Amino acid sequence: MTHARRDLFLIFLFLGLFLLRVSFLIAGEGKADILRYADNTVVVEGQVVNDPERRETSLHANISVKTVDGEKTSGTVLAILPRATELSYGDTVEVRGKLQVPEAFETDTGRTFNYPGYLRAKGIVATMPYANIESSQQGPISLQRELFALKHTFEHSLERLLPEPDVSLLEGILLGERRGIPEDLNHAFIVSGLVHVVVLSGYNIAIVADTILRFLSAFLPKSVALGGGAFGIFLFAIMAGAGATTVRASIMGIIVILARYLNRPSAALRALGVAAAAMVLWNPLIVLHDPSFILSVLATFGLITLSPSVEKYLQFMPEKWGLRSIAASTIAVQLFVLPALLYMTGILSVVSLPANILALPTISFTMLAGFLAGLAGFIHPFFALPFTIVADLLLRYIMAIAQTATALPFSSAVIPPFPLWIAAIVYVPLTLFAIVRFRTDARSQTN
Repeated sequence: MTHARRDLFLIFLFLGLFLLRVSFLIAGEGKADILRYADNTVVVEGQVVNDPERRETSLHANISVKTVDGEKTSGTVLAILPRATELSYGDTVEVRGKLQVPEAFETDTGRTFNYPGYLRAKGIVATMPYANIESSQQGPISLQRELFALKHTFEHSLERLLPEPDVSLLEGILLGERRGIPEDLNHAFIVSGLVHVVVLSGYNIAIVADTILRFLSAFLPKSVALGGGAFGIFLFAIMAGAGATTVRASIMGIIVILARYLNRPSAALRALGVAAAAMVLWNPLIVLHDPSFILSVLATFGLITLSPSVEKYLQFMPEKWGLRSIAASTIAVQLFVLPALLYMTGILSVVSLPANILALPTISFTMLAGFLAGLAGFIHPFFALPFTIVADLLLRYIMAIAQTATALPFSSAVIPPFPLWIAAIVYVPLTLFAIVRFRTDARSQTN
């Protein structure tokens, strides 16, 4: 079988499996009959199926419904509970509140956010704002429950060591938790183009693995160093609770390492295709309604295909601390995600490149210092003091970059809303250009 026929066969196989998966998904959604109780105050009994997210004033828990007012019902509800509520993954609960159908809303930049679609991609069909717990029962022991418990224990250790908003920023960098970051600081990270720093993204994980690899490669064989980088990714995934978003970020980080250190970008590109296809088959709705999945795939594709070409034009930059590599990766990623970001958010950051070049070299050291501080904090805060001081100084440096960049005149602009088809058309020449550059680089390496 020729390469062309094999690729065509794989495409048709994927499309067939995709259509089959969509049909099962639609059939499953048809069985979710909880919406017949919409706009009524009811008592829902079910099981918590996520790690409840504690925000500034509330706790968000996804509940897989078993009964409503004693009648057997199915569907998943997002219950918004008082912040002090104590719930864990797997707990069985009875919750009272008014069931509502989620609605789309307009953002500050004039975009319409498809909130029902976003929740639907997470399996949620209804919301219950201002809900209250009637009763709860601790869930059975499970791997996922224990991983989330480990994450929360680590969070408590950090919260004993660092003040706000420093600790919330560190939890964002280390664990992907953005719940405690003040709105003004979160806005500064968005405008400065550093928002990817405060989520556990594939790019973030790749930076950590890259640092581990550079350190281990200085005195160990390459195969051992690669194993150390992979173990670092695995460790951070475990720390973050190994949820769906974390697993996705870890896969993307491993693919980036595959491209960079095994010098096999073609294999990395195929791995990206396989990983993305598997994620879509697992949940077809993420293609339309999960911005983090879309941006993660685009960023990884841009990193693999464009980063080597961009780095050739940055010979004037020093290689020390990986500045040239970071600058090339940042430009490649920003170039490829820009059309999607403008469509989704409308915010064009003018200061993104310099802000990233200044901040990214410190991220791995911040994560390492924070990780060691959290571990030492299990024993006693005194033993964590040296790591805490280093982590806090680096966190304040990163915040200063974001805030200073945002305060600059003309640091960002808001682009008026435009149709999806315009963004799609832009990606046609951009993708072709990236593939051509990728193949050119691959041929030059072969020769």
